[in-house]
This record gives sequence, C-alpha cells and structure tokens, in this order.
Amino acid sequence: MKKPLLAMVAVIWSSAAMAQPGVVCLFTPLELAPFLGHTPKAGVTSTNRQGSAGCQYGMEDAKEAFFWVRLTEKCDRQGFQQQARSRQSVSGKTNVYFSGVGDEAYYSPGGSAAARVGASCVELSGLRAGAKRVITEAEVRKLLALAVSRLGK
Repeated sequence: MKKPLLAMVAVIWSSAAMAQPGVVCLFTPLELAPFLGHTPKAGVTSTNRQGSAGCQYGMEDAKEAFFWVRLTEKCDRQGFQQQARSRQSVSGKTNVYFSGVGDEAYYSPGGSAAARVGASCVELSGLRAGAKRVITEAEVRKLLALAVSRLGK
C-alpha cells in the first residue's frame, strides 16, 4: 500500500490523527454523527480548479445532501474576510465570530463555518443541508476547533 493511502486511512480511522499533506478528511463518520444527527458515509476527497482540496461526507439516505470540509493552502487574511462577508450576504444572517479558534474563525448561520491558521483555511459547509438536526453554535465551534487542531500547524 502506498504512503498517501496509508496516511488517508490513518486520518479516517484515528480520531487523534493530524492532517498529512493531501489529506482533507479531518473527521471520521463516527465523530460527525453526534453533530449531524446521522452517521455519514466515509469522506471522499476531491480538488477543485482553484487547488482547494475537499472532503465530502454524504448521507446514506439522501443523494444530494453533503457535509463538506475544504482546505485552502493559500488563504490570506483579506481573502478570508471577503469570504466571511460573502457568506453573510448569501445567508442574510449575521456571522458569529469565534476567538481562540485558529487566527480567526466565523460561523455563518446559513450553513457554513471557516477558520484561518496562518496561510491555510479550513471551511465546513453543509452544516444545515448535510445534517438531520440543528447544529448549535457551540457545536460548530467544537468542529472548527477540532479541524484546526488537525491541520498540524
């Protein structure tokens, strides 16, 4: 088995694992279950045209509902803050900002949250569409903090 595959398996199955380069599935399905109200499928990785890596966790009984983790390695403060304003504009709801989670972090009640750590950003989306229950602000903070802790920075 090749090293990248071993690293991915280790992250998926070990709740204490730190993210390795190229590994974006920062949570196990069992870790997400209490937050989402269901046990999602194992994460599937992808990379978009801008070079952001993502991990999609699907629902067993819904083809169009997903919880996403997206990592961006080139994420400066200005870009991060623009993204926060954009999410707030789309949701029509005021973002909630968290101190003590990375360098800066926010939760958009429209269904996404993100944190910046140095030049890297992690975004969680599908907090409403990918869940079968309402995820509280405190739970979003916990998920973001856990993601940040696994970035290995």
